[in-house]
Amino acid sequence: MPPWFSAAVRRKSFRAAAIAAIAVVSLTVGVLASIPEPKAEIHFLPEPAPSSESDPEPAAAGLLQELDLAGEFSFVLYDSVEDRYLLSHRADETHNTMSVSKILIAVGALRGGADPSRVAEMISRSDDAIASELWAVVGGPAVVEDLAASMGLEHTTPSPEWGRWGDVQIAASDVVRMYEYVFAELPEADRTVIVDAMAGTTELGSDGYDQSFGIPDAAGDLDWAVKQGWGCCKPDRFLVSTGTIGADHRYMAAIFGAFDETRLDEAQSAAAMTAVAAAVIAAIPE
Repeated sequence: MPPWFSAAVRRKSFRAAAIAAIAVVSLTVGVLASIPEPKAEIHFLPEPAPSSESDPEPAAAGLLQELDLAGEFSFVLYDSVEDRYLLSHRADETHNTMSVSKILIAVGALRGGADPSRVAEMISRSDDAIASELWAVVGGPAVVEDLAASMGLEHTTPSPEWGRWGDVQIAASDVVRMYEYVFAELPEADRTVIVDAMAGTTELGSDGYDQSFGIPDAAGDLDWAVKQGWGCCKPDRFLVSTGTIGADHRYMAAIFGAFDETRLDEAQSAAAMTAVAAAVIAAIPE
């Protein structure tokens, strides 16, 4: 085979290989060109949906800011079905119970076999004479200490003065715990006496004081069962409205208000309590 023939074959083979390589490259480029260019988009995870449960403390603070009332308040609104606070303002701050301590007296008295009708009258008419009588029967401060332990009341203490049942110290959060105990743990007969008396609270107390302020005046058509309290000169006027609101006693509320007696009279103080109660009740979900 002549040398020129081998060289020719090699040149032809090289040209064929080159052509094949070009064809492959062209095909590859064509295929790549047909693939859509990826877009430089950044995909973020969706933000969590806002919670349907508002923070109870800012909600309560906003409520008071809107009302702009002359007075100092502490209050809570609690949903006993969902086991959560809807509103909470200075919930653990302690105050004089005034006549709200009659609930504690009632629990102790019924447990000791007291006449249910006397206990019911003490609550519905907020009768101080019966309260003092039963206070002695239940051992005074001892019943507060005993029930605070059994009910889980963390901020409740008796007055250092033996006979001062209205000066028992309690917080709004403890009022909720107290009512939870009454509704969930008392024997049915004792519970019925207390709750029926709360639902049957009279317009005037045994001392003639109008005890319809707060929850009763603000509840409208809603069911309620309350224990009210009032007093003065410590050094200000002090009003308390506590109890349950709505069907099956679902919502529990405790509202404490202190008012400067030189600035607000009894009617104005009561109106302020009712305004707070109305705003609290308006926070109950529909």
